[in-house]
Amino acid sequence: MSSERGAGSLSTGLSTGREQACPGLDRHKGAGDYLLALVVLGGGLLRFVGLGKESIWLDEATSIIIARMNLPSVVAWAAGDIHPPLYYLTLHFWLRLGESEFAVRALSAILGVITIIVVHALAHELFGPRVGLLSALVLAVSPLHIWYSQETRMYVMVTMWSLLASCFLLLALRRKQIGYWLGYVFASVLALYTHYFALFVLLFQNLFLFYWFWSNKGSEGLVVRSSKGLLYKWLMAELVIALLFLPWIPILCHQVGTGGGGWVEKSVGRPSLRVLSDTWIYFSTGLDRELYPVLLRRMAYVLFGVCVLAAVYRLFFGQNRGGVLFCLMYVGVPLLTVWLLSQVKPMYAVRYLLPFLPPCCILVAVGINTLKWNWARIVITLLLVLILLVGDWNAWRIEQNADWRGASSYVLEQAQPGDVVLFSPRWNEKPFAYYTQGRVEINMDLPIPVTVDAAKRVATDVANRYKRVWLVWERGHYSDPDGIVKLILDSQFGVIEERNFRGVGSLVLYDLAAVPSGD
Repeated sequence: MSSERGAGSLSTGLSTGREQACPGLDRHKGAGDYLLALVVLGGGLLRFVGLGKESIWLDEATSIIIARMNLPSVVAWAAGDIHPPLYYLTLHFWLRLGESEFAVRALSAILGVITIIVVHALAHELFGPRVGLLSALVLAVSPLHIWYSQETRMYVMVTMWSLLASCFLLLALRRKQIGYWLGYVFASVLALYTHYFALFVLLFQNLFLFYWFWSNKGSEGLVVRSSKGLLYKWLMAELVIALLFLPWIPILCHQVGTGGGGWVEKSVGRPSLRVLSDTWIYFSTGLDRELYPVLLRRMAYVLFGVCVLAAVYRLFFGQNRGGVLFCLMYVGVPLLTVWLLSQVKPMYAVRYLLPFLPPCCILVAVGINTLKWNWARIVITLLLVLILLVGDWNAWRIEQNADWRGASSYVLEQAQPGDVVLFSPRWNEKPFAYYTQGRVEINMDLPIPVTVDAAKRVATDVANRYKRVWLVWERGHYSDPDGIVKLILDSQFGVIEERNFRGVGSLVLYDLAAVPSGD
């Protein structure tokens, strides 16, 4: 087994400084910097190329609608929704640069590139320059991270802040400087105000700190002599984080108590052990396994699995066991906690788990670095990168978002005076409105869930006020699983045409003056 950073016990492996990194670091530092620059540049290209190709979908449209509001309204809307306000507030100012698909997604793409730099810093500090570079490379080509780096949502932002907080925490333990504790507090608070799953990262950090102090209890040396001061700084840091997040805690409690995030329960439900194991698949090859030929996909699972097992091996038999434990807890504690809590209140959604991907990438890099022969490390790295690039290429080539751009364009091309558009579920109005910009009238009177009486009232109302109605209907959705709206419209009005758009559902045009065919 090879290693770049010597370490004896678990505690020593985390408490040594960078001065114990591999010999010859300064000699190769320039080449490492160039390689890192290439990795960051490549990761940036993967995130920016095709950034505006996919249609804006429902959640992205929601982000844009909220960000368009004035600042007090942004905060008020976030308080009534299921997420904290920081991402929306940031996007509010970002929208001044433009509201095209490319422009609104560029914020996430930039945050994704910054995350590559931060994961390099954390892995470099834990294991040395080679693992730092490999970690950045694995994250740079990660299909899951690229996907959410191209989405107008907060998941990459919370991943970046959480990772930065973990990096500052490590530096605070090693350097024992107050500035790193301040950075830890700052990044942690920003993560909490971005997404609530930052709480699970905070849980991991505190459990590890508790273990770190416990493992040094009674031993000798500089680490223990200064542990009382570190303990005081740790407790003060957590107190400041709690105080700064305190104003939002009543809102968090209200959101949880009133069923916030209920879509997870209806769409995903209580996760099984299979769902937990599938997380590994998402972390390795992304959301859509069909983007890979079967052989490549299975090869990726084996390579990722072997690399992580090799990293776990170092926890028991290798060097720098503290760094391995740090990463294992960073992945395992949040995932298991979320999975267990989801048995009571379902919240296990892949998009929420993105903050736990970077330490997984570090473990893969540690596993590669464990290989004794340099040629073996190069071969495994190239295989992993090439396989993931196949998935990245197919994800870029094949559109996967719902085709709201196509559906909206079709309605605008065919629309006539006296038309109205009706949605089931009604919130699908958001991406449609992003593209139509108020050029066609929209009816938002259908409730969720849809009832027979409500659907009849809406049908009567549109018949009295309009000449034609476009129904945008998503088959089997929990808001109207029996298709009540379509059944009522089919029974009362004549169908002019019906078209399907990918991910949108059926687009049905009715003539409100015509009777159904066959009546």
